[in-house]
Amino acid sequence: MQTLDIEKNCKGIYHSQGFEFDNYQELIKNHNYAWRHSEILNDEQYQYLYIFLKKENIENYTQDPDEYSNLKNILAAHQRAAAIAKVDFGTNCIFDLIPEHHMNKWFSMRQVALENLLSQKQRPSDYDILHKAHVLVSNIERQKIRYGSELRPVIYDIFGSVTGRLTTRKGSVPILTLKKEQRANIKPKNDAIVEFDLNAAEIRTLLGLQGLPQPEGDIHNWIGQEVYGGTISREQVKQSVFSWLYNFSAPKSRLDEIFSRTIFRDFYFFENRALKTPFGRNLKTDERKAQNYLLQSTTSDQVIENAYKIQKMLHNKKSEIAFLLHDSIILDMSKEDVIMLKDIKSQFEQTRWGNFVSTCKVGKDFGNLKELKI
Repeated sequence: MQTLDIEKNCKGIYHSQGFEFDNYQELIKNHNYAWRHSEILNDEQYQYLYIFLKKENIENYTQDPDEYSNLKNILAAHQRAAAIAKVDFGTNCIFDLIPEHHMNKWFSMRQVALENLLSQKQRPSDYDILHKAHVLVSNIERQKIRYGSELRPVIYDIFGSVTGRLTTRKGSVPILTLKKEQRANIKPKNDAIVEFDLNAAEIRTLLGLQGLPQPEGDIHNWIGQEVYGGTISREQVKQSVFSWLYNFSAPKSRLDEIFSRTIFRDFYFFENRALKTPFGRNLKTDERKAQNYLLQSTTSDQVIENAYKIQKMLHNKKSEIAFLLHDSIILDMSKEDVIMLKDIKSQFEQTRWGNFVSTCKVGKDFGNLKELKI
């Protein structure tokens, strides 16, 4: 099924060679596959063919790729004309402005392409985590954040990195590359910005994969005592751990007494140089990068999985997940939902390998946050 989801007044589905803008609620209950997520769908009922396709072009599954490409350009021209005319899509539906025969042809061709895709592609081994990532970022993009004096979208690409870490697309608020002084431009639509940040998440993932218990408190302080007997500073501990952890040729150190730099071998297939992560991702890499890929990808997916669950917790609430930044989630928080903070923190810390530790910070903008003990 293909959804038509632009603005609040422009929603419907393409079904049985036609459009339905009014009575589509019963129709969508009878389907299990859709192209992409829409807020009109119960995401747990659907599988999204966009994920099956990954980075491949949908045109490869059409009967006439050239005609499909030409039609795509025609529709884009209609959209540009509407933008030049300053059409307000808050009150007008773009589908009313495009000739009906173009719309019918476009969706008909896509319908055939999606049916071909479904018959030819198997469900990916990492579908479950990609499904959660797709729903999560689709909702984040739709709701937008306050950046300066404007409401602008955060547009993630779930296929933008080798390990699965989120990247941003053109047109997005550049939250992954914002300088420290620019962070203050991000302000809440509600009452406050709240950040939950995992403490040394990749090191904790390593401990978890080794089957070791998670230390309480700051892990760098813990390492400083367990490995160095408190003889060096926290910052020195942090530098020594990361320079050792991902340097395949680094000499053995006291860190080897606790941490394994070869845990990746439990997940690595040497014959085809591929890494299979706990979340089902198949990552092509050489042995030298395998440890880095394993920890980065697994940690990122754990954050995505928990953010997806927290987004569910906030359904029908004023508060929302504004965006994700590496190993942290940032909320646009309403005062009436403050009672949920403890439960949100608890959910964020739950992992397949025990509870990780996180900090919580609160402020009136993203550039000025202060720690809050929960």
